[in-house]
Amino acid sequence: MSIKYWSQIGVGLLFFGFTVLFSWYEGSALMDNPWEWKYSTPFSGMIHGSGLTQEQIVDLDFFVYAAKFSPLFPSIMIMSASYLLVLLGYRLLKHRGFPLFLTLFGMVYLLMSAFIASSPTTGGNILFLLFVLIGLLLVILAFLFHFSPSLRMEDQSNQA
Repeated sequence: MSIKYWSQIGVGLLFFGFTVLFSWYEGSALMDNPWEWKYSTPFSGMIHGSGLTQEQIVDLDFFVYAAKFSPLFPSIMIMSASYLLVLLGYRLLKHRGFPLFLTLFGMVYLLMSAFIASSPTTGGNILFLLFVLIGLLLVILAFLFHFSPSLRMEDQSNQA
């Protein structure tokens, strides 16, 4: 494996790690807003039901709150995680499997965008657009990898 690949993985992991920490910190403001618990704690609601206390809030709900009200770091977190997954898919899947992986991954993003399409918050609308853009980009990349002879992985595997 080349130094280019591992350096991209390293930078992607650094971006992902820092944005996870910043998103978690921004989402911790949920603890100060108990009136928002009803709307921003889906994971805690699934585990503990309604009538939550401060101790019952699950850490994943901090990311939901951060995505709704301060979406900068959650957006960067989603983009860096997507980049890492595409890098891993490119390296692990050979030849014909990679365009299929990109297509399915793009469809998952488009499906996730459909779930948050009617969000009343600015952060939800930003994430909706981000999911649509990443999903469309992945599907377009899949078509390019599948139909463009210069991007085919068979050609690159002979060079290594």
